[in-house]
Order: sequence, then C-alpha cells, then structure tokens
Amino acid sequence: MAFCGFDCGGCPMYRATVDDDAELRAKLIEKYSTPERQLSEDDIKCFGCKAAERYVHPYCNECVIRCCAVSHGIGFNCGECAEYPCGEIVRRIPENGQSRANMDEVKRKNNK
Repeated sequence: MAFCGFDCGGCPMYRATVDDDAELRAKLIEKYSTPERQLSEDDIKCFGCKAAERYVHPYCNECVIRCCAVSHGIGFNCGECAEYPCGEIVRRIPENGQSRANMDEVKRKNNK
C-alpha cells in the first residue's frame, strides 16, 4: 500500500516490475511515450512508493504526498499522521474512494 492509501498491486507500472512482465512493460512504454519523451524500460520500473528512491517510478518519487510522508516518518499510510487528513490529502484523494477508506481505517485503528 502506498502512503496515499492506493493499493500499488493495482498499478500497471508496479505489476510490470514485480511480475517482470516484458509484454506489459512494452505496452506501457507505447501508451505513455510522447513525441517529446520516449520512455525506456527504466522508466517503467517501480517497487512501490516505499521502496528505495531509485526503485520508485519517477512520477511517484516526486509525489507531494509521498515526500511529506517520508519526511514525517510514516510507515504504512498517511492515516498514521497526526495531521491526517491534511490539505494535500483533501485536495488530491477523493473522500469517497478506496484510497481514503484505507487511510481512514488506519486512523481509526490508531485512535483506539
């Protein structure tokens, strides 16, 4: 699970990496490449946002929520944070979505 409550198991970049799926990687390169930026296999490498920086997808590595969680020493997801739900979570994660429900559950467990 990502810091934002997203289940990385549903992310195609994560799946292509952990499953070592060359066919999926090729499809993702084709889908997300642009004339300005041709992606490489290294661009489709991610072990989740809690992995060492070099194994995090570049987009996720720069994610405001991920960076904040790392700086706050969050271990599982942002539901652990005393500031949850912060302005970034409210702005970026739909209140009625599964990611928010995952963080809310952690918050409830921590408040018992």
